[in-house]
Amino acid sequence: MCYDKNENQIYDGDELSSIMKKEQAEKKFPSYFTNFEMPKWAREQELEVYRACATGKVDHESFLNSYEENGFQISAGGDKKNPQEYSLSTYLKFKDVKRFMTMDSRFGIPFVIAKGITNPVHGICLETREWKRNLGMKYKGSHVDWWLYTDAEPCREFEVIENEN
Repeated sequence: MCYDKNENQIYDGDELSSIMKKEQAEKKFPSYFTNFEMPKWAREQELEVYRACATGKVDHESFLNSYEENGFQISAGGDKKNPQEYSLSTYLKFKDVKRFMTMDSRFGIPFVIAKGITNPVHGICLETREWKRNLGMKYKGSHVDWWLYTDAEPCREFEVIENEN
C-alpha cells in the first residue's frame, strides 16, 4: 500500500499500473526514460515548490532535468537506472533550496530562486521523502523529483523571488 505525505492511503501499485500504462508513458516522456523504472508512487499533482535557477533567471535552461543538464549523461558516479538522474529537482522548503545552492558551485552570488507549482501538464512528481519511506528508508529533506513530459515548459509556472523565510 502507498501513502502520501500525510500518511493517508492513496493507492496500491496495481492501481498505478492501470493509470499509467507503458504505452502512455512512452508517448508522454522522452525516449531515454526507458533507461529506468519510474517510481510507482509518482503521479500528477500540484505542489508549491522552489527551484534553483543556474542561469540567474527563470528560463528553459534553468528548468532542464538532471540528465539533460549534464549533456544527456548520467552524473559522475551516478546509476543509469536511478530515476533521480532524470528528474528536475525542486524543493518544498525555501531553506532547502537555498542550502542546495550554497553547496553547488554552479550557483554564484547573487543567486536566483524561483517559486512555482508542479503543474501536471508538465509531468509527474513525487516527494523524495514519500518515495524513500515507501521503500523503508528515512529521508528528512523537502526534495521533490519532477519527471517532465516531452516538450514540457515548467518555467512558465515559476517566478523569481527575492527572499522568503
